Amino acid sequence: SMSRTRLRYSVSRLGQNRIESDKGRIVFLFSFLFFLMIRRPPRSTLFPYTTLFRSRFTSTRHPPAVILAAGQGMRMDSKVPKPLTQLLGQSLIERAIRACATVGVRQFVVVVGHEEEQVSSHVHQLCDRLGLDVCCANAHNWSMGNGASTGAAASHLRAQPFFLLMADHLVDPEILKKLLADPPASDEVCLAVDRNHDQVFDLNDATKVRCVSGRVAETGKGLAEWDSIDTGAFLCAPEIFLAIEKVRLGGRHQLSDAITELASRGVVRPIDVTGCRWLDVDTPATLVEAERQLLSSLNKGGQDGFVSQWINRPLSTRLSKYLVRTGVTPNQITVASFLMSLIGAGFLAAGGYAVGALGGLLIQAASVIDGCDGEVARLKGIATPRGAWLDTMLDRYADIAITLGIVTAYVRHAPVPGMLPVTVGIVAATGFIL
Repeated sequence: SMSRTRLRYSVSRLGQNRIESDKGRIVFLFSFLFFLMIRRPPRSTLFPYTTLFRSRFTSTRHPPAVILAAGQGMRMDSKVPKPLTQLLGQSLIERAIRACATVGVRQFVVVVGHEEEQVSSHVHQLCDRLGLDVCCANAHNWSMGNGASTGAAASHLRAQPFFLLMADHLVDPEILKKLLADPPASDEVCLAVDRNHDQVFDLNDATKVRCVSGRVAETGKGLAEWDSIDTGAFLCAPEIFLAIEKVRLGGRHQLSDAITELASRGVVRPIDVTGCRWLDVDTPATLVEAERQLLSSLNKGGQDGFVSQWINRPLSTRLSKYLVRTGVTPNQITVASFLMSLIGAGFLAAGGYAVGALGGLLIQAASVIDGCDGEVARLKGIATPRGAWLDTMLDRYADIAITLGIVTAYVRHAPVPGMLPVTVGIVAATGFIL
């Protein structure tokens, strides 16, 4: 009888062990399948190569860009030519070129004059690195005015519309997109104008615009009546070169003289870009303002949570302000943040108050640094779908690692952990992915 009792007990224990073993296998299988599932990122970030491949064959042809970089810029009081003045790790002219490249421009004519060799060398090195076509047009009479500088680009262009920008203007790519959305007719010039006078940093120095019936009627810094501000961004038909030549024969050599001539014929059309960021960086004070505007543009507003808005974002922007002046890339920042998260998760898994607290601090620091990759990419104008995909993927893996670290610590130190921490961990990980 006692042997039968022992046999039944042994069979019962064996059955319980098998049940526990089966549960373990089920949990392992579920976790493995779940891991395979989360390895596949959202479709919008999974196929950057497919997106780039498709856009190569479906994108429309974009006009070339003429960038005026011939002036001396005496008011900037800089040791380098004004187009090469550094703004958060990039020259002013690099920011103008990158803004155009963002909307698809691949051909550039850069008009040089003052310190032409230094500016030309910088531009050629930059465009070679970016894979852009560029030629530098030498404006021998650049000192006469920016109209004369613009005329020097005529022989380098075909009979097609082209962007006309100033090397010392900070221009939001959205301005260029709005110009492209409403291109000029064969004899027109489209001028991007800002109707928000409060946004203008130095209103006294700004070029005013008066519009009548959807056309620019008059431009100038000393206008008594005006309703808009000239942003310095144009989409021009070749007709502008005829106007430049006409006013040159009359002894006038400013671009505004040619625009006034065209406006008198009713062929200058304003494009409202109110709300878009732009700034004429002409003095040390405007250079400081440009830096402030770029850094303030990193604030995501309502998209950030409480901790991100009041702790992480202020810290990350200060760090990004330093990082943009180094050779560190956004992808390197992404990987560094991910590795810090893994180390922090390991400290959490090890358990103990001191080690756990150190892991928590490391994870918080990784969260701050994680904000820098996107900030540096936006500040430098080098954000790519591939970089966003990498950031999204590693963020999710970091979340999973931290969750596993917390669950492991609980299982190791709880008296009777059971299945609850594993279940909660899986639910938490699922929440991170979704």
